[in-house]
Order: sequence, then structure tokens, then C-alpha cells
Amino acid sequence: MTQLLVYDIPDMHCKQCAKVLRLALGFTAGVEKTEISLENLNASISIDPRIISKTKIKAIIVALGFSAMLL
Repeated sequence: MTQLLVYDIPDMHCKQCAKVLRLALGFTAGVEKTEISLENLNASISIDPRIISKTKIKAIIVALGFSAMLL
């Protein structure tokens, strides 16, 4: 059971920002796939909701210093 979440991340401004997000989310239990778009300023994240919640994903993004809004 996979759930797709898309977060708007307006303050992501460079390749390093995208890399930090990709690595942090990629190593998170319950995250199955992460696609970061610097061009669209968003992150598409496939999760297993039995393991991790959308609230926890947002908390990880915020802890990395970015704002995030679930689309």
C-alpha cells in the first residue's frame, strides 16, 4: 500500500538543497521513492503509511530548514 505525497517547498533554491532533501528522505524508513524538483520547487514522496505519516514527512522537511505545504 503506497501513498503519494506532494509537498510544495518554496524556499528550496539550489541543487544542494535538493540533494539534502533527497538524501534525508531517501534514508527514512517507510519512504519508498523520492523525487525532488528544483524547477517546480516540490517533492513527490511515495510512502508506506503503515510505517510513516505525512505529518512525520513534513516534520523532517521542516527540521532540515525548509517550509513545506502538502498539495
